[in-house]
This record gives sequence, structure tokens and C-alpha cells, in this order.
Amino acid sequence: MSERTSAIEKKALEPVTKDERQHWTGIAFIWIGTMICIPMLMVGAMMVSGLTLGSTIAVAAIGFAICCIIMCLTGMIGADLGYPVVMCASKSFGDSGARIIVSLVVAVAQFGWFGVQTATCGLAFCELMTMAFNVTMPFWLSALIWGIVMLTTAVFGFRFMKILNYIAVPTLLLLCIYGVVNAINTFGMSALTGYQPPQMMPMLSAISIMIGLFAVGTVISSDYTRYSKSRADTIKSCVLGVLPAAIAMITAGAIMSLVAGEYDITKVFASTGHPMISMLVLILATWTTNTGNAYTAGLAVMRLFSIKDSRRPVVTAVCGFLGTILAMIGVMTYFSEFLNLLAAAIPPIAGVLIADYWLVGRGKKEKWFIISGFNWCGVASWIGGTLIALFASFFSQALDSILTAIILYLLLNMVFGKKDLADMEAQE
Repeated sequence: MSERTSAIEKKALEPVTKDERQHWTGIAFIWIGTMICIPMLMVGAMMVSGLTLGSTIAVAAIGFAICCIIMCLTGMIGADLGYPVVMCASKSFGDSGARIIVSLVVAVAQFGWFGVQTATCGLAFCELMTMAFNVTMPFWLSALIWGIVMLTTAVFGFRFMKILNYIAVPTLLLLCIYGVVNAINTFGMSALTGYQPPQMMPMLSAISIMIGLFAVGTVISSDYTRYSKSRADTIKSCVLGVLPAAIAMITAGAIMSLVAGEYDITKVFASTGHPMISMLVLILATWTTNTGNAYTAGLAVMRLFSIKDSRRPVVTAVCGFLGTILAMIGVMTYFSEFLNLLAAAIPPIAGVLIADYWLVGRGKKEKWFIISGFNWCGVASWIGGTLIALFASFFSQALDSILTAIILYLLLNMVFGKKDLADMEAQE
């Protein structure tokens, strides 16, 4: 069976060819499905504990606009080269650096988040089964069921993920609209717009939280945009797939939480008197997001261990299943601090990629080539950005680390890298 007719995607580390490129709307729907998730609603609910509703909407627009700019820059690299991020980094980090550092960081982070979201879904599903049917369901069974459901979608790959989001996104939007309308009818629009929090949160801090919420997406965007037909399509899929949905979900979470007086979104939906609606929102929202976690983790693991493209479905399944097992036995409860460390280590990867491709390489595909071993300019810049994120961030941990990595890469390349890279390019 050919690659084009196979139901299961086998494309992984090899470049996506011209005839395999997709319409930008399919990629946009995957991003929309990623945005429509429980963490987005929860952050919206959290924001109104320290901001007015108008300010919450404003910081969501600013924060995610910044994310969109970064992900467009990294995404266009993937569209130009046809590679996922773990391959796009083969020049800026070197082939070994991309395989060992970038792949390991991305794989562990996405693998970990798959487990965390599976555990979250499993716990909430147990709670909702009790509320709706007075049935006590073992957590391990709930986590196992939903972990397998979510990893199955990732195993089938890009096309099946696209179909899932075509079905799930409109349903989720309708359910969120219902929640907002119900909230407005209950609370009143004037009361919502006139709401004042007990204590105001600084706007810059709120914007920083928004950027950090989607920092990983700015790095791994090329995992999906490698299927774009052009740079213009990449921009359309990223901006239209992320910005409107992000603002809508943050706003929905804020409005519903104000009415319910709760910041746990599962309980917010349950308080409407429709626990089945709450369950459906939770499952679909977690499903569309968590599928991407397993898919990206699979690509990174394949690069880490130099596995052939044909094994992508198996590798993705193993990543998802191991994440499910960890969720079932409760290990993910102790994994949050490690994930926070990875959250500091991932964004500067974007800074190194942007500096190398757009500033050093001037955005020209022909100036990109794979460097054997390590590109120590990129590795050092990544370390510097990570340290800034951990110990010296002054605005946004994610944005500060990206900007630091960009500046360091340019400086180090001027001092150490320009001649060596030129010689390598000439050898190509």
C-alpha cells in the first residue's frame, strides 16, 4: 500500500514532498483543536481572579499574538525544509546536538504532558461518572481507557488528527458557546463587564503567563507546518488557527468561572446542571490536545534513536502507552517540577532556530545544511537561554529565554562560527 493511500501515516523524519503538502485549513484546525483544551479554560478562569474581563481579553490577545509571531518564524522553517523541528535543528545545533539535545527535551516534555493530561482526564471522568450516574470508577481504568483512545488517534497520524479536529472543534465551540450564553443569562452582561477583582494582577505578569502557556507550541510548530504548501499558508494556519481560538477559550473560561464562582472548569460546567455536557467538553478538549502531545513525542523519539520512518506508528504508540502507564500509577503527580524545568529548556530552542535560519541564513533555504556533530554556538546559546529562564527572567520566562538565545547565537556566531560554517557550506 502506498504512502498516499495508507490510513496510517508513515512520514516522520524524511522531508514532506510537494505532492504531500496539505491545504492550510487542515493545519489550522489542528491548532484550533490544540487551543480548545481544559488548561486554556482554567487560565481564563484564573485570570479573572486578578483582572477585569476586558483586561483578561486584552492580555490574551497580546500574549498569543507574540506566540503567533514566534511560531510563524519557526513554522516557516518547517514549511521551507519539509522537516519537523528535530530535523530543522540539525544546522543550528548540529546533527548530534539536534538528535541528543532537541529530541530528548521535546520527547520528554511531550511524553510527560501526555501523561499529565491523561491523568487529568481520568480523574475528571471518574468524578463526572459519580456525579452523573452515581458510579464509582477506578482511576486506573479511566486513565487506561482514555489514554488508549487518545494515543490511537496519534498513531494514525496527521490525516486522522485533522479529521478528529474537523469533528471535535465545531462541537467544542458549540458547547463553550452554550456555557457562555448560560453564564450571561444567569449573571447578566452588565455585571460581567462591570466586574472588578478583589486585587488587580499586573498586566505584564498576566501577559507573561499567556506566553508561557503556549511556549512549547512556538517550538514544535514545524511538526505540523511541514505540510504547508507555502510560507503564506504557514502564517494563515498559525495565526487563524491559534489567535481567535485562544482568545475565545480564555474569554469563555473567564465568563463561566465568574458565574459559577469556581476556577475548576469541570465543576463550572457541572454547576450548569448538565454534567454530561461537562464530560463531553472535557473528553473532546483533552483528546484533541493530547493527540498532538503523543504525535510530537513520537517524532522526537524517532530522531533520538535514529529509527526509520516506517516505525513511526509503533514508536508513537509506545510513547503514548508509557505515558498512560505513568498516569495510571500516579507517577505524574511527582513529575510537575521536572516539567517546569523542561518548560524553561524548550523556548530557547526557538531562539536558536530563528537566529540561525532568519538572521544568519537570511531566511534562504539554500543556506541551510546539516552540520555533523555539534554546533557549539547553538548549544551554548540554548544553555544561556535556559539559565536566563530559570534564574534571571525579568518579564516572561519563555520570551526572555528566546530573546537571550537569539542574541547569544548571533554574538557567538560572529566570534566563533562564521568561518567554520562557511567552510562546511562550501564542502556541501
